[in-house]
Amino acid sequence: MGLNERQKQILELTEKKQRATVAYLSKKLYVSEMTVRRDLAKMEREGYLKRFHGGAMANSDYIDYSIDSRMHLFEKEKKDIAKKAEAHIHDGQTIFLPASSTCAFLIPCLKNYKDLLVITNSLQFLVLLSKMRIRCILTGGEYLESSKQLIGRSAEATLRSFNTDIAFLSCSGISEEGYVTVADENAATLVRIGFENATKRIILADRSKLNCKYTYNICKLDEADEIIIV
Repeated sequence: MGLNERQKQILELTEKKQRATVAYLSKKLYVSEMTVRRDLAKMEREGYLKRFHGGAMANSDYIDYSIDSRMHLFEKEKKDIAKKAEAHIHDGQTIFLPASSTCAFLIPCLKNYKDLLVITNSLQFLVLLSKMRIRCILTGGEYLESSKQLIGRSAEATLRSFNTDIAFLSCSGISEEGYVTVADENAATLVRIGFENATKRIILADRSKLNCKYTYNICKLDEADEIIIV
């Protein structure tokens, strides 16, 4: 059903703190505790967070969030990232765009350019791009409903067969040591292939990803041509 603006703020506050009490959320958002409780109940039913007595907590692992949930996290920052990233898009490019909520905000920007070809493992992106009449090649692979993406050996084989002009890559976290990391092994392998086969490599991240380390490394920051962090 989606979230209203207040509920989006609740999701961001809970994600930042990992655990947030009803009293804290009520004070931060200038609404009654009853309103917060109603919001939390709805958000738990729809899988955005988990409640405990007196508050709520973020899902225990980044990969617990569906892409629909992540679209509501740091939405303003992701829109700003997309605006800055658009400076690297030009007519006639072949673009690698992996399934991620951050990369999703780049999709509307693509309508401003001609003769693009997008390589993606995102079924969601394929649908959006087809409506915009932008050429798109979708990898094969096993379908994951929560992230609306294709993974596995078939997806990896497709990506290995393409060289792209530019790859836009997002992540789950950027470690203090400067590694770009993700929580899912399959996603890590796919994005690593897309990264290696691109002429130009752009890292996209909102500031909540800084100083966060997840299990799988994609690359080091100094291997990217540009890093866009908002």
